[in-house]
Amino acid sequence: MPHLRRPGWMIRTIGPSRPAAAETTVSTEMPSRDRVVRAPGLSHATRTVLAVFAVCVVAICGCVTVRTTGADTTDDFAAEERYKATYAEQMTKIREVSQLFVPSTGNPGVCNKGGTNQGCYDADVQMIQSLQAMLTAFAALPVPPRYVEAHKVLRDAIAENIRGLELRNQAIAQQDNVAFSEHKVVLERALASYAKAYQAFPNDNRPQPPP
Repeated sequence: MPHLRRPGWMIRTIGPSRPAAAETTVSTEMPSRDRVVRAPGLSHATRTVLAVFAVCVVAICGCVTVRTTGADTTDDFAAEERYKATYAEQMTKIREVSQLFVPSTGNPGVCNKGGTNQGCYDADVQMIQSLQAMLTAFAALPVPPRYVEAHKVLRDAIAENIRGLELRNQAIAQQDNVAFSEHKVVLERALASYAKAYQAFPNDNRPQPPP
């Protein structure tokens, strides 16, 4: 059986993270002196103290941070934020599992030359479970209108990733060279789909981290 030279996780950095959406600072109008300090029964000194306090409050709290978005409605924007939260939680877990496949000091990567068949098989099982968990989480989540295309391609990429890892485990368990050769093609296809999916998310509200 050929050496397992290629990491099977297929969750890798596609490119540098894009900057977060631009922020615009909008200052609220400072309340007029009359509106702030005019109160019956207060001395001039007291009104002066209140006026100074009001100016300080406006100076500290009077600026509002507004985030720009291309979402059509506030409901769509809220749906995008929920989707991003689910994506971030699941993708972070996947990236943690993917470290099993990455070469490091004293570790060639479980599915690379120098690893073991059993170690590669077990790591593949763990990654498959993490990928399936992401699909399950997505199934319970409404997909925002602007995310529909990217979401479909991402689901396809995850499904291909799972299939490629299952083929590799079939190759390991059954000494199946045909399955081993096929798994590499499937994983390459999954990698291309991950890149396509990530680029399809809107620039102003793209989920993080990248696959």
